Amino acid sequence: MAGLLFLPLGLAGFGLFFAPVWFQSQNLPLALAAGGLGAAIFFAWARRILARGPTPWALEHLALRQLHRRGSVEPGELAELAGVPETRAREVLDDLVRRGLARKERGRYRR
Repeated sequence: MAGLLFLPLGLAGFGLFFAPVWFQSQNLPLALAAGGLGAAIFFAWARRILARGPTPWALEHLALRQLHRRGSVEPGELAELAGVPETRAREVLDDLVRRGLARKERGRYRR
């Protein structure tokens, strides 16, 4: 699914390389190669970023949003929403408790 999001950017890269040589058909292979290389480099970069998962700030923001909307959240729920291990979700929620932004009651974290 994420790969489909980068397809338009790869096509845009091809267009940027192809535009200057539009009327010179002998440069089409060069434009195709340059556009493909640009798309491949971007694709590899984006895949590395996505593989790292959400940043601590994004995970904290998601936890605070869930606390605000629902009033409480469990680490398993947050982990499922964010696609991270439950231990990482628990660390974020415990950090919110330590800073006074949430409280822990019987395994659930409340605002």
